Amino acid sequence: MDEAGLFKGLKVELLEGEVVVMAPMDSEHRKPLVELNRAIVKLLPDELVLQPQCPIAPDDENEPEPDLAIVADDPNATDNPTTALLAIEIANTSLRDDLNRKARIYARAGIPEYWVVDVKKRALVVHRNPSGGKYKSVKTLTDLSEVKSSAVPELVLDLRKIFVKK
Repeated sequence: MDEAGLFKGLKVELLEGEVVVMAPMDSEHRKPLVELNRAIVKLLPDELVLQPQCPIAPDDENEPEPDLAIVADDPNATDNPTTALLAIEIANTSLRDDLNRKARIYARAGIPEYWVVDVKKRALVVHRNPSGGKYKSVKTLTDLSEVKSSAVPELVLDLRKIFVKK
């Protein structure tokens, strides 16, 4: 359908077999995206790559586009990766979908860690240990916290640097 031009001018993603139109990015979404991108790139080892707003295709029913994903570097890859070590969504208007639908998709895909940046609450919801389509561990950290990735040990971030200053 996309190749036929049905979604021309729209940003869409495939979630559980449904084509979902994504909301346009605003400044409250852009700031954490830019700051996370800047911080993460500096910390990644050479064998990993940060993928900004690129699809992950775990199966035929799903092709979500996380705001950021850390994947194994494969210079010969021609298809979208089927998994990631860490997927990150920045939620301003999409919080319910990110915490529910996307969490299920990423857990079923076996992505070991999934972060949701809750822009309004200035918090990070950290999902770990996927099993049976759910994450066994879900913790909320505030903007005063530091977070260390369990999937990418080199990744340690100070959350105060990602949120828009009020």
